[in-house]
Amino acid sequence: MNVDLILSIAESAKAMFGFPCTLDTLTDGERRVLKKLAVAYGKRASQMSDEELIALYNDIDIAQLKADADDGDGGDAEPHDADDADGEKDDSSESESESEHESDGDGESDTPPEYEPKNALEKEIVDIIKKVHPTLDDGCHDGVNEKVIVDLIEKHGGGKTVVEIPKPSGAVEFDGLMHEKLPQVLKALIRGDNVLLVGGAGSGKTTMATQLTDMLGKAFDQDDYQFGMSGAMFQAYEVRGYMDANGNYVESSFVKCFRDGGLFLFDEIDGSNPQALVALNASMENDVADFPCGVVKKHPNFRLIACANTYGRGADREYVGRNQLDGATIDRFKPVISLDYDEKLELKISPDRNFTKIVQKLRKAKDDMKIRCVISPRASIKGGRAILDGCDMEDVLSQYVFGGLDDDTVKRIRTEAGV
Repeated sequence: MNVDLILSIAESAKAMFGFPCTLDTLTDGERRVLKKLAVAYGKRASQMSDEELIALYNDIDIAQLKADADDGDGGDAEPHDADDADGEKDDSSESESESEHESDGDGESDTPPEYEPKNALEKEIVDIIKKVHPTLDDGCHDGVNEKVIVDLIEKHGGGKTVVEIPKPSGAVEFDGLMHEKLPQVLKALIRGDNVLLVGGAGSGKTTMATQLTDMLGKAFDQDDYQFGMSGAMFQAYEVRGYMDANGNYVESSFVKCFRDGGLFLFDEIDGSNPQALVALNASMENDVADFPCGVVKKHPNFRLIACANTYGRGADREYVGRNQLDGATIDRFKPVISLDYDEKLELKISPDRNFTKIVQKLRKAKDDMKIRCVISPRASIKGGRAILDGCDMEDVLSQYVFGGLDDDTVKRIRTEAGV
């Protein structure tokens, strides 16, 4: 039995679902990896249930395997439970576990072909999976087995949302990873509405706006469709533009989108000076607006989104630096769409699903306890990267999830979450 081989398979499994594995059932891709581990240990993998495969994996001492490999003992070694009645290596065990890759009665291989990505997003996911799961090419000589990839895309990054936009030249379809509310926002923008997105930090508001820019450009058949944005605004000139000391007009991205057609994002609008925003009310509704450069006609494809952490009523227990918004400003943004954390999307883009599930439990616990702190998807995504980079779980929780909270509060949240 080859220690190096077992260690390689175990590390791949750890990257897929952590260690120990807490899953109840396995996907075909996960089962394939653990069956290879069983074969490496001399087990009859084809006869093992998911529960037995998981138990075998959880019984591994990865630290000891690494030590054996470092000592140069990477050749044959006894399995962890070599005295098990099934522990003796049976020549048929490998052939049984590999039988799914062999020819069928007609002499043709039933191995699925290499997976061909359908778009740039899936290509990126496949490239990542190949790096993170180097053993997946087993049984497919030219690349990664299609069924394994499909299983992993569905679990770790797939499950695409398709949005269809009718237009004179024919419907346009968009697919990929997107927030569940994106189709609703897109339809409102196509109707010409000014949309206010309200959600917590890290809920995907800014990311959604950049995705919408591409979609709107295609929907409007406008190749040069613009995207502009501003953060919290304190003076009207930050968006209206201004005349410099030489009398030259300095154009803002808002004016460019307004004049040439584009999507403009007011980010952190509830952190802005309300009086500065009032100066822009006319440009939100009228077909023309007065800027320092003169009167400008609004392009028919100009669209406007504002993002906020609150509903314009001022600070709350989590976002204490928010301002009240003028009623006239809020009235110009319809619809107002609540953008909660999309936890299904969070799991799909997560580098480490087990860590993300822990973060989601902690988030729910602190919400139920009404504790003032933010645990956004940024914590699960950036923390997941740290986990994959070999960082200790407790360190990651402390630095990425609980940063700034006192020990007593952390303990209460963890107790409530059962983590």
